Amino acid sequence: MAIKTKELHAKVGRRGPYGVDTGDLGFTGTPGAVFVPRGAPSPAPVVGWAHDWTKGPRYYTDTLKHLASWGFVVVAPATDHGGRPNHQHFADHLSNAIEDVLQARLGRGKVRADPRRIAVAGHGLGGGVAALLASQRTDIDAVAMVFPTETVPSAAERAMLIDSPALLLSAAGGVHGEDARALHEAWRGELVHRRLEKAIETGLVERNSLLQGVGLADPDRRTHRTVRPLLAGYLLATLTGEDDYAAFADPEAKFKDSVLVTEEMLAEEADDLVPSAPPLLKLVKGFTGG
Repeated sequence: MAIKTKELHAKVGRRGPYGVDTGDLGFTGTPGAVFVPRGAPSPAPVVGWAHDWTKGPRYYTDTLKHLASWGFVVVAPATDHGGRPNHQHFADHLSNAIEDVLQARLGRGKVRADPRRIAVAGHGLGGGVAALLASQRTDIDAVAMVFPTETVPSAAERAMLIDSPALLLSAAGGVHGEDARALHEAWRGELVHRRLEKAIETGLVERNSLLQGVGLADPDRRTHRTVRPLLAGYLLATLTGEDDYAAFADPEAKFKDSVLVTEEMLAEEADDLVPSAPPLLKLVKGFTGG
């Protein structure tokens, strides 16, 4: 490849060429935030972002600004952040937020979102919700799932209906490895699965949480530095089609601190996995997606 993946990772790990205007999604009737690349060519590709269990857009502000700085309109609804969210309703709210942004003039009125280039992405529960939405819409051009967790209805069961290409990021030693595995095995479209060796599943958040004291939702800068370039690079490759970033969507390209996960690898690991989650854990996941 003309540009080594190490150089690509470093380049996209920095903020992109555009300033970012931040707006309140509330004008649509849905609480949340929208991040608009100032001065980017219009219409700009749009990314719908779904947050993890009990979180919201404010826990991902720097990550979402990072994506916007590379030319994406990013829309992030702040709904369904209670202890027992309805996962299907969350997917519906994300879909509605995308539609609302497609109809609006954004930033300083000079940028529109492109209905021909739409991606959905999310962290934890939001990763599963992104998959749910991709199974319902035929205009989703890419999906990015960061340490996804199971949903009700099952994101893994819906994955067999999805033709969209996807990026799946899992964490080495993570407690939700089985959820990522199920999505990998069921995904019908083209999938790039990278297992991050030095990332924490809950570490993508950017704010302290009331749950931090018990080891949940603990911000981790190393996770930020690893996830952001892989996420932005994949979206650049799939939504803009620029050859310079094609490696991020290449299932054979290697990036530092990550391992490409193949079906053969999963088969070898199958004997080491717990056959099924304990009933109590299944019950908790049914309520929270966490």
